[in-house]
Amino acid sequence: MPAIFTRSYALDDIHISRSAADGRTVEAYASVFDAPTEISDHQGEYVEVIDRTAFDRATRSGHLPPVMFNHGRTIHGESSDRFSMPIGTTIEMRADGRGLLTRARYARTELADEVLELIRDGAISAQSFSGRIVRSDPPPPSGGYRRSAGKLPTVRRLEIDLREYGPAVFAAYKGAAIMNVRSTSTGTDLSRKARDARNRIRAREIIGTPAQRSREATRIRAKIALFKIDHPDLYREDPVITRARARRDARHRAA
Repeated sequence: MPAIFTRSYALDDIHISRSAADGRTVEAYASVFDAPTEISDHQGEYVEVIDRTAFDRATRSGHLPPVMFNHGRTIHGESSDRFSMPIGTTIEMRADGRGLLTRARYARTELADEVLELIRDGAISAQSFSGRIVRSDPPPPSGGYRRSAGKLPTVRRLEIDLREYGPAVFAAYKGAAIMNVRSTSTGTDLSRKARDARNRIRAREIIGTPAQRSREATRIRAKIALFKIDHPDLYREDPVITRARARRDARHRAA
């Protein structure tokens, strides 16, 4: 059985639909077509391109995948009981000239409310999907894809079995570039840029930003702090966080 993999996209246009009166319908691309991206994972080293027909069977099947937050995992790639429940249902999923466009209605749950608020604040602007690769051109060779004459091979994904999609915390590149993250049955491979982005986000959780100083953002940060207290094993200390806490404490003493 093919391994499950993920792709994350930093999208400037992920938004809550104004046409929906309840403010709980999110529109965003789950995948972007014809965006060559260097990948290094269990299949080797190569440039990946997702074909415009890769999701044709998925869209024709009538099956609408669940909407999950961060693939049901923590920022460290570990399984999370809290994130393992869907946060919404898919209303529409179709391929257009740019990619796989999705419209989803978010549930009235605590987690879905928090994610919606973070999308409104711009703290979450990435959408991600996971699935299985059914067909590729060329197919994976024995030993995986490798450089030839100093050049990476280009691999076009012709068919992808979509498993789930939803808002994601990290995307290493701007625009429609694909994050160099692979979650497979053999583990998770995070690029240096992704790890740095993760640490910056965690630091901002402690320091705060002007946009986060609203009443709702304060409420969300308080919940995050309580979650960290209850789950200290999920938040390993690192120099970035240490410096962030030192700046926060200094600001409080000055006040």
